[in-house]
Amino acid sequence: MKNNPKLLLYILVLATLGINTPLSIVGIISQISTHFNTSIAVSGLYVSSFTFTIAVCGLFVPIMFSKFDRKATFMSILSVFAVSNLVIIFSDNLYVSLFFRVLSAVFYPAFISIALTVCEEIAPEGEKQDYITKILLGISVGSIVGLPITTCLGTVFGYQIAMFWIFAINFLTLILIGLFFPRISGKSKSYEAPLSSLKSREFVLASVGIILMPIGASIVYNYMPYFLQTVSHIYTYKLSILLFVYGIVSICGTWIGGKLIVYRDKATLLIFQLVCGAVFVLFYLYAQYLIPVLMLFMIFGLLDGMGYNLIQYIEASVLPDTPELANGVFLSILNGGIALGTAIGGFLVNDFGVLSIFAGGAIFLFAAFLMLYYLINIFKINLKYS
Repeated sequence: MKNNPKLLLYILVLATLGINTPLSIVGIISQISTHFNTSIAVSGLYVSSFTFTIAVCGLFVPIMFSKFDRKATFMSILSVFAVSNLVIIFSDNLYVSLFFRVLSAVFYPAFISIALTVCEEIAPEGEKQDYITKILLGISVGSIVGLPITTCLGTVFGYQIAMFWIFAINFLTLILIGLFFPRISGKSKSYEAPLSSLKSREFVLASVGIILMPIGASIVYNYMPYFLQTVSHIYTYKLSILLFVYGIVSICGTWIGGKLIVYRDKATLLIFQLVCGAVFVLFYLYAQYLIPVLMLFMIFGLLDGMGYNLIQYIEASVLPDTPELANGVFLSILNGGIALGTAIGGFLVNDFGVLSIFAGGAIFLFAAFLMLYYLINIFKINLKYS
């Protein structure tokens, strides 16, 4: 390819960051509840509608867009995001806002999946995992570093101002793609999904095992700002600063996760589940003590960032010959887990109190460890770098 691959990569990273900012409204669930006059549980479902839609559409939307010009695809999807967020800003109707939130989520999987595919295609030999990791960093930055910004704007100025920030970053990335990204032809025709691979025992067991991880992490992550406000009494700018530091640590975790997978993939996959589950148990035991909570929060940030790499790596390993499909399934698994975790966490908070999120998260992470241990050491799943 004639274009500088590094330039294309960083344009994709910025665009990926922009398209992930709608995920950052998890930090203003209480403001969403007030704006629409709904319960915390309903607000949690509104937030999770985005990830649930991605989980469903990730299985087929990327394939539908694979034959089109890459630049046209990226710009079309970013335009849908910008218009949808603009409508949401001026709407106080839950159902109207829900429709446009879901509409933008329908096209999200095509953007991320094709971005991952393109970055792997343009990567120099020996740097494919590094390029993939940088796109995953874009996802991490958009959803995690965007969280303190959205939380700060939402808690200080209200829900609509927070949504305007999301619109602005999407519109900015639309301009960047239009000005700097070259035209890259899609496939001559979209490939047919290899149904035999999707029905294989290896794929099914791997997908069931790996979805437990984002479910457990999301039960805790999506309600952590609420926990910090109600239990640790950390509010407004202090909460935003803490969430920003968490985001920086998480970015480091994504980078570290990419390196560990290349060198010790099996150990990384198994130890991650145990350590993260143990962190949730310690959160529950030391919830009333501020310093241990802050230390555990930073450790969780590191682990949370690593999770993107682990999920993508599993799906790329079980579907090695169909990268766009593998990336679409990765998005389905990731966002399906986030949606389920957000919904489960909302009902746990409503029915059992905010501390119950740590017990729920730990149960899912330990279950993930058992499943992955079986896949790796007994079923002998084929891993990419083993």
